[in-house]
Amino acid sequence: MALSILNNISSMTAENALSNTQANLQKTLTQLSTGMKINSGSDDAAGLSIAQGLTANIAALTQSQQNASNGIGMLQTADGALSQVTTLLNRAVTLATEGSTTGITASQSTALNTEFASIKSEIDQIGKTTNFNGQNVFSSNSASSYTSTASNLAAAGTDDLTANSVTSITDASTGGTFVFTANAGGTSTIANLTTAVQNAVTAGTLSAGTTAAVDAGGQLLITNSNGHSLTVSTNDAKLGAMSAAASTTSTGATTGIAAATDLGGVITIKDSGTGQTDAIDATNMDTAQFNSAIQTDIAAGKLSSGTTASLTSTGQVQISNSNGVGLTVTADAATLAVTGALSTSYSNNINDTSTVYIGDGTTTGPANTQITTTINSLSSSALSIASTNLSSASNATSALTAITNAINSVSAQRGVIGASVNRLTAASSNMSSEVTNLQSAANGIQNADIGKTVANMTQYNVLQSTGMAALQQSNQAQQAVLKLVQ
Repeated sequence: MALSILNNISSMTAENALSNTQANLQKTLTQLSTGMKINSGSDDAAGLSIAQGLTANIAALTQSQQNASNGIGMLQTADGALSQVTTLLNRAVTLATEGSTTGITASQSTALNTEFASIKSEIDQIGKTTNFNGQNVFSSNSASSYTSTASNLAAAGTDDLTANSVTSITDASTGGTFVFTANAGGTSTIANLTTAVQNAVTAGTLSAGTTAAVDAGGQLLITNSNGHSLTVSTNDAKLGAMSAAASTTSTGATTGIAAATDLGGVITIKDSGTGQTDAIDATNMDTAQFNSAIQTDIAAGKLSSGTTASLTSTGQVQISNSNGVGLTVTADAATLAVTGALSTSYSNNINDTSTVYIGDGTTTGPANTQITTTINSLSSSALSIASTNLSSASNATSALTAITNAINSVSAQRGVIGASVNRLTAASSNMSSEVTNLQSAANGIQNADIGKTVANMTQYNVLQSTGMAALQQSNQAQQAVLKLVQ
């Protein structure tokens, strides 16, 4: 090889090799200090992508396990309450059985009926006060209304109410109970009752938004527009039974609207379930298209599932929620010109739904990611024993049948809850296994093999030493050229 002083190729080669060795040594030291062989995208871009995806799956599954644990806690709370209700109902069976015989005295029958009334009150109390994480277990907090079965009541007439009759409203939000007793002289009117309700709202006994008024059909409507649950009872013959609305609806007053009719303007839906107010421009929309817009907003989380728009058999536009979520519907003048006035009613004492999300973040659809349990509302009324009594042998016999049916209903509900608890337990166990396996897979991709990494570090340390020596020798070798010019 010719002697040259312009370029020291040996030195350059040794320097490049030493530089690569030091880079590899630094990478090895980083792996040892972090315990991971992939510390940046440049280490292994594909491996990093896979590992990060697995980490996201693990995070979703870990939280889903917590969701399942919370869901189990809520269901077990409900089951514990229902267990106590079963104990109360079993005692009621004993009382009703004893009261069904004609061999007891009037005072004994009264004592039996008094204890039975206490049992019903306690069942109502359990239904109202059983909470999990600050939420009632047995009923959703949605707006409610009661409508009298009697019709043609005058808004401000005289002698509207039966003398000495009592109408009461219990408000779940305030915890207060409003009681209105008609005058002994029989001069109390519906107007007196509505005024008393407003006074109770002012005093805080009843929640804001609670009103009593005669509707267009001449029936008394007691309602709350702000999502607070009411319980109404009355023994007034002129009011008749106060019945809770079966579902949440808003119906256009105009009849005969065709399916292709342009609804015309903006329809606003205030949803007590999502807490949002959704304004939908229904210009150039028929009822079916408006319903499609509602479904889109359900998917976006603006409206609760179960909300639909449809035409009734009489051609009225109806906006309702099949799950009992309270809706308040308003429309602008353009829409009202087509549909007529919209009147809204609300459901009361509706069933609750426990929905637990379980998934790894990649699966979609409620069937694959949710475990839903319907928890029936709990009260003596819901169990169909509120109107029963043990005041006579015949009444006790009838009550015994109702109580037995109530026990069967509670048992069936506990079976539904138990099945969901078992399902959530199984899902939690399965997710735990998934987390373990996914973590193992992520470790294989991302975690450093310490033994191999230490061996590499030893190799690179040796190469660094030999590289330094080679670089030194390469630089010294060129000094020999100087001897030729001395």
